Amino acid sequence: MIVHLIMRLPALVRSRLLGAVLLVAVAAPSRALLAQQVSGTVRDSASQLPLPGTVVLVLDPAGRPAARSTTDQQGRFRLSPWGGKPGAKSAGRSTAKLRLRILRMGFRPVELPVGGMATGSGVDIALVSFPVQLEEVLVVVPPSCPKRPDRAAALAVLQQVRTALFATVVARSHNSATMTRLLYTRAFDGDGGRVVDQSVRTRVTSATSEPFTAERSAAVFDRTGFRDDGTGSHIYRGPDAETLVDDAFTEAYCFRLLAPERVRPMQVGLRFEPAQRADTGHIDIVGTLWVDTLSRVLKDLTFRYVGLDAQTGALAPEGRLSFRELSNGVVLIDQWSIRLTGKLVAARGPIVSRPDDYLATGSPRSVAREIGGEISRASWPDGYSWKAPLGALRLRVVDGQGRPAGTSDVRLVETDYKASADASGMFVVTDLLPGPYTAAVRDPRLASLDIASMRSFRFSAMRDSTTEARVEVETADDFVGKRCGTDTRGAGKAWLLARVMGADGRPVKDARWAIRDEFGSALVEDGRVDPDGLFHWCQVPRNKRISIDVWRDDRRANASRIVIEPLTTLRFVLQ
Repeated sequence: MIVHLIMRLPALVRSRLLGAVLLVAVAAPSRALLAQQVSGTVRDSASQLPLPGTVVLVLDPAGRPAARSTTDQQGRFRLSPWGGKPGAKSAGRSTAKLRLRILRMGFRPVELPVGGMATGSGVDIALVSFPVQLEEVLVVVPPSCPKRPDRAAALAVLQQVRTALFATVVARSHNSATMTRLLYTRAFDGDGGRVVDQSVRTRVTSATSEPFTAERSAAVFDRTGFRDDGTGSHIYRGPDAETLVDDAFTEAYCFRLLAPERVRPMQVGLRFEPAQRADTGHIDIVGTLWVDTLSRVLKDLTFRYVGLDAQTGALAPEGRLSFRELSNGVVLIDQWSIRLTGKLVAARGPIVSRPDDYLATGSPRSVAREIGGEISRASWPDGYSWKAPLGALRLRVVDGQGRPAGTSDVRLVETDYKASADASGMFVVTDLLPGPYTAAVRDPRLASLDIASMRSFRFSAMRDSTTEARVEVETADDFVGKRCGTDTRGAGKAWLLARVMGADGRPVKDARWAIRDEFGSALVEDGRVDPDGLFHWCQVPRNKRISIDVWRDDRRANASRIVIEPLTTLRFVLQ
């Protein structure tokens, strides 16, 4: 999955923020593969419960990974010792010197010889847990980093974090999913932190169709920084899983543990800062990785940019990635965002709607802008699926007489959310990100004629909550009923509503119209449209073919219809 976070800064800065969360491909050897398999189940030695999402590596005699995979929801794994798909044919390569290495955050690594187990019969492997922050490991760090009392503990946490991130990379490269992503832009009230405006777009992507290659390595970030300077703009990049796993990252940053926070009682924070701060112009990041020491999972990564010029630094750009471990063992980066904080001028209302509206003059109001995204749904080829805890809207729409308006549709303004009513006039919109929305309800038959009849209302969506509402909307039947002077139709009759437009999309005010029956007899000889180019007829014979002609000077248009519905709407364009 590739996630791009783009935000335009004020015109005086002319910058864009770009955060990417990328994946890395695991290349399979091109030589012939073994028919042998290594399979088994990984469990917690204390509870005997399976451990999904555990990394399983086959190491060659030189200690290099020859094959890799992760355990499934039941803690099971299966792979060919030399890589590739299990069961692939080969010219037999010895497994006598291969070793199996099992890695999971919060558990001591295990190594076993492969030779005796490469039969496909399976083996049970028990991992022994330990407190995340207490296991001592050897990690190379820059000599310029200060020698702190918590260095050993911080590096132990770092190694466990790297293990968890490595599992994320391997799991995604071996177990791709189809994901629905919700990409948003939000404005916050700077005083209360309340979302006052947002837009949401939906994107459905399959990981198999996207490149699993990181744009940059940690070494490149260290050399060039987290910003690309283009003509009149800046592109800011965020760290990805591969960046944090890379040895070059640990060689360029210093690490320390943060004191426990009241809002994170069971979490430990691993702070990282660049070992050497360059002059302004080399943009780096300072951040914290938070680990749940009880459940032994990554929680989130927060970071901010350093080395910014004064104008950009005043907007305090900062980012966040959120991790979620699913029951099938896959760890998702399920939420991501970059936020700016600054002053906005009320140029078009209490809160302007675009980042470009940051102005240098006027009476500004504190506000924050945020761009980001969230995964709402994910499904895998094996049938496993996951759904995020999001909001929903349950809306009942009625016409002017209180009857279900089953012909209406609803859309949420500045989003891709939309739905059509069922026969009872009920709408259900799901997967709503938290925040305010404007629901616009309309009858599409009137909308097709550019007749303004939309009703709208505001509501706020919340996680794991359904908003219920009732809205009265003017339907096409209401509109024509007023013109016909009744809300009922004669037996065997239907209504017709039509509009005559020019090629420029404007109503033709002086057009004429006529209607004939299936035998050519005139039903309406010479009608005239109203000033809005509209005309109607309340005595259309149902289940019979009629012909409608529309003209103005030498321009003509016509239509032939068998009228089945109680109301038919038509749009004529005089070219």
